[in-house]
Amino acid sequence: MFIRILLGGIVASLFAMVITLSIVNTGKTKDLDTRLAKATKQIKEQEETLQKLEEVVHAIAEKGKGSSHSSGAPHWEYEGEMGPENWGKQFPTCAAGKSQSPLNIVGPFEKSTTTLKADYKPGVLKVLNNGHTIQVNVPPGSTLKVGNESYELVQFHFHRPSEEQIDGKPMAMVTHMVHKSADGKLAVVGVLMRESAVQNRTLWSIWKNMPAKEGPEVEVASVSINPATLLPESLAHYAYEGSLTTPPCTEGVKFFIMKSPIGIQREMIDSFPFKLNARPVQPLNGRKISAS
Repeated sequence: MFIRILLGGIVASLFAMVITLSIVNTGKTKDLDTRLAKATKQIKEQEETLQKLEEVVHAIAEKGKGSSHSSGAPHWEYEGEMGPENWGKQFPTCAAGKSQSPLNIVGPFEKSTTTLKADYKPGVLKVLNNGHTIQVNVPPGSTLKVGNESYELVQFHFHRPSEEQIDGKPMAMVTHMVHKSADGKLAVVGVLMRESAVQNRTLWSIWKNMPAKEGPEVEVASVSINPATLLPESLAHYAYEGSLTTPPCTEGVKFFIMKSPIGIQREMIDSFPFKLNARPVQPLNGRKISAS
């Protein structure tokens, strides 16, 4: 509400400026047209900023609630009438956005000069079933350096099958590790998972304790996990600018998809509570995918 009042005041001020300009200096038509165009552009930019801020606030509020279905927010699903093809009816950016995620990762690629450095710390397992995925909330202290920028790992969650595709083919699952900078920017590290007989102890710890039904966060005091054990040895990656892959599909999210997948056992894939929770790949719309 405060954001709307603040930006509403800015927009009102700009309109007042437009009116003032229209009644003074009438002899300077060219200069007036230029100033009117500038004021109009500023008004449009402020309105767009307001919409984006409201979307981000809505997304953060919903994640904080843990249970998306129990709130009064518009309902959405991965199939049926509330499926991805209809998200845009309730969440306009999901349909109108031009930088949506996920993508089909296919060349040619630009050369990425961005370096990634993860410094993740172990912590008590805090896991929840929010009705759309299994999410692990991470305590403060785990960071990701993207070049010179620092992001804190907030949570990670899972999609089946992988939302990202490589040359048109999805993998068994993907982990999305969501990071946030001090100024509110988001960066997602995507770790693809392929079926393997090799056991990942961290994944097993999560699977043994994940709630089968939607509900609030569960803290498992006897279990400590380190998110670093979910990363491949190499942080070589594909990178692109995208969006949240769930409503409200807010854009401006940096994505880094690891080239090397990790393994997940068939038993774990089959026991994941969601048989399908992946948004279809979205149009590239002229964006460039880079590769390190």
